[in-house]
Amino acid sequence: MTKNTIATRRLRIPLAAAKWTLGLLLCGCSQGGSSTPPPAMIEPPKQDLTVADAKVQDAAPIDASMGCAPSLPAGFPDTFSLYTHNPIVVPTSAAAVQGADNVYAPDVHDFAGVRIMWYGGQGSDGHDRIFLAWSQDGMQWRKWPTDSAPQAVLDAGTSNHVNDPSVVQSGATWRMYYTDAATAENDEIWLAESAKLTGFTKVQQVLGKGSPGAWDDEKVGRPSVLLEGGVYRMWYDGTSKGQRHVGLATSTDGIHFTRAPQNPLLRNAGAVDVKRIGSTYVMLYEGRDGTYYATSPDGICWVDHGKLFGTSGAAYDRYGQVTPFLELEGTTVRAIWFGGASVTSWNKNRIAAAFPSTSKPTGGGCTACVTSGISCSAACISAGLGGAGVCSYPGSTSVGMCCGCQPSGCEGCTAKGDCQAACVAAKKAGGYCAFPGSTSSARCCACME
Repeated sequence: MTKNTIATRRLRIPLAAAKWTLGLLLCGCSQGGSSTPPPAMIEPPKQDLTVADAKVQDAAPIDASMGCAPSLPAGFPDTFSLYTHNPIVVPTSAAAVQGADNVYAPDVHDFAGVRIMWYGGQGSDGHDRIFLAWSQDGMQWRKWPTDSAPQAVLDAGTSNHVNDPSVVQSGATWRMYYTDAATAENDEIWLAESAKLTGFTKVQQVLGKGSPGAWDDEKVGRPSVLLEGGVYRMWYDGTSKGQRHVGLATSTDGIHFTRAPQNPLLRNAGAVDVKRIGSTYVMLYEGRDGTYYATSPDGICWVDHGKLFGTSGAAYDRYGQVTPFLELEGTTVRAIWFGGASVTSWNKNRIAAAFPSTSKPTGGGCTACVTSGISCSAACISAGLGGAGVCSYPGSTSVGMCCGCQPSGCEGCTAKGDCQAACVAAKKAGGYCAFPGSTSSARCCACME
């Protein structure tokens, strides 16, 4: 799917070696494989919900006497800083499934000691699909199953596009709410499910367009879902006569949703993400000149605070910031992720981030010097320079000054020390070296799922 107008779219790796080997990582690298059987894997304990969702369910009761006060949550950052070396996740443009050079709509969760990101990407066939990446530090991301050949965790199937994932975990099931357009950009909201981080299966439509004459009678999409005390609360875009607004629908089973009678709740806004921090809901929404935000005491009555931060002035978000996502660690804001719009039509996006100005991150920054969509770890493995890699020259555009390569520490228990490949071969979503120096296949890689 293309974005033709605003109205329609919107722990660290264990290091075993003391010295770095700086590798010359040339364009056209591909991730290496292994012909040996995968070793036994250590699976980290699964978490029932993301950290953010767990805190949401335990949040303090809402004080009805507050009314629709324009208050911010305690501890909400005063200012944000765009990451100096944005973007952080870029398309694997050599792969047909991401060949349209367009990734956006990140949905980030903590899971089993790492961070996972479901995100949307557009193929060279014009269809959008939903993909998965993971990271130990939030700066270098590994795609599933490989950086060089990502595969969709939810394919378009017979639809024109699927995108805009919002994922919650209910018991042992991951429930993904997303935008599905059977044809053109005729968006509806659907549900897909999986017992794993990958392999999602479409279940059914959960919200269609409104009745004739309603504020959302043309299309609905871009859901943001919270599971609070057994109730699914879904904020979403609705469009009528070319005007886009935000509404709310709720459900007790996650399938049959009822629209709020107060809809629309926020006018002339869209592509929202909503989180609850303490007793306050925070909503982010997209814009051509930056990321905007609003707050609410109950998720219904919203106060618009305007622009949270603007565009960088660089090429990657020159024409806007789309599909923002608020990442929390407990009740603390960790980052705001978004799609940086590099063209005015909003169909050449890269995933970027802003961080609270008091907690700027380190690491990352080599997306411009490696082959598009390839991480430093994958590039190092492909070049035969080690099973682990980090960005040694953040911001570099030179292939000769890019990644630092070294052994992962698991060379003695899996081929090339490549735990990502070993875990994927074991039908997992990915993994890292958990026992540096081990020569036992029983103590080797930590795999997700």
